Amino acid sequence: MEGIDRAISDFAAGIFLRHFRSGTLLGADRPSLDLARDLELLRAHWAISAPVREFVQYLLAHRHEAQALLQFQRRTDDAVARGRIDARASVIARRVSGHPSLIVSEEPVRSFNTGPNQVVAWVVHMAATHAERLFAMQPKNSAYASLIEAAMAEISAVKRLDALREPLKHVTAGRRPGPNAVRDAARSRRLIYRYAIAAYTTLTGVEAGDEAALSRVLRSTLIGPLEEWRRFELAVAAGLGEALSAELGLPLRLSVLDARPGQPVLRCGRYSVFWQSGGGLYVPPALEPSELRLEAVLAAYGMAAAADRPDLVIVDDEAGSVAAIVEVKYLAGDTANARFREAAGQIVRYGRGYCGEAELPSLIRRSLIALSREVPSLIDDTADAPRAVDFGGILDGRLNSWVRERLFA
Repeated sequence: MEGIDRAISDFAAGIFLRHFRSGTLLGADRPSLDLARDLELLRAHWAISAPVREFVQYLLAHRHEAQALLQFQRRTDDAVARGRIDARASVIARRVSGHPSLIVSEEPVRSFNTGPNQVVAWVVHMAATHAERLFAMQPKNSAYASLIEAAMAEISAVKRLDALREPLKHVTAGRRPGPNAVRDAARSRRLIYRYAIAAYTTLTGVEAGDEAALSRVLRSTLIGPLEEWRRFELAVAAGLGEALSAELGLPLRLSVLDARPGQPVLRCGRYSVFWQSGGGLYVPPALEPSELRLEAVLAAYGMAAAADRPDLVIVDDEAGSVAAIVEVKYLAGDTANARFREAAGQIVRYGRGYCGEAELPSLIRRSLIALSREVPSLIDDTADAPRAVDFGGILDGRLNSWVRERLFA
């Protein structure tokens, strides 16, 4: 299973990379980017990405590794020399002030507000700022909430470290560490600064559309925290978006970074794709006799029937109707036939809530079942039955043929 899981992650990550880059590489010739929105969301995901988490966790475990440098602070005291005396400055101070015993000296002090520590403090400050923004965007029961909360707790602990109090006071969000500070941190042999530079360069790479930086962020946030079955659903949704874009010849707009309940995760032309949401068009159909009996049985135990929620729903915005239902099943120890039967039953049941009985056969025929592996073969292509595809078929471009032959038919 590890091989197919990695392939699913690679497939989804590849689509996201093609979208969130400039569109000049990786074959993405029709990107649709809202730079202000997407870049800010990518920065927010950077704050909880693997490079930042590794840096913060290392800093907490090695809090005394921050290096203080000896600096000289000019002091003017009365008859007291706290370091090397500056005779010329002392004479001038006495003549200007008329005070005969003033002494100007250079006091040696150790300071953490040094170049490398400025990089550390800036990364910590920006990670805290963007993590808070990302947490504020999350809806209830968000899959990222626990990850963001854990990251915010670690960042807060880092901000309380004595070594960072001084450099954090001088951090300005709009002013980044200078080239000398970045160079000194990159040349340092201390791992604390190596981790800081890794996090810093990842952010600058994301802002520049660098493939490696985007991959590190997206794989450890958008894809990494999800369970295998959710990851497969996300991969199928992304694949559907690319297939729609290719067949329509129109740009794809992804909204997976800030997807909220009731909102589509992608749009292309007249079509919107909803993930784990009914798309706002579902009307519970009248219960059949067997469903009424099940409802009575559950009511005896104080339970309600499960709410209907398709995996993916494709909505035709111009027609104001559901164009297709896509049920996605990830096989983990169970048989493909059992999950296929479950998906087929769900498409029929969900379809009753999206259209009348007369339109139901057509909706079922336009729908799709996606299994992670071992999909059964369709014997009668003229029947009012959904098509089926597995992950191998998705890689072979069968989503494009389904969109062309069934969804647009």
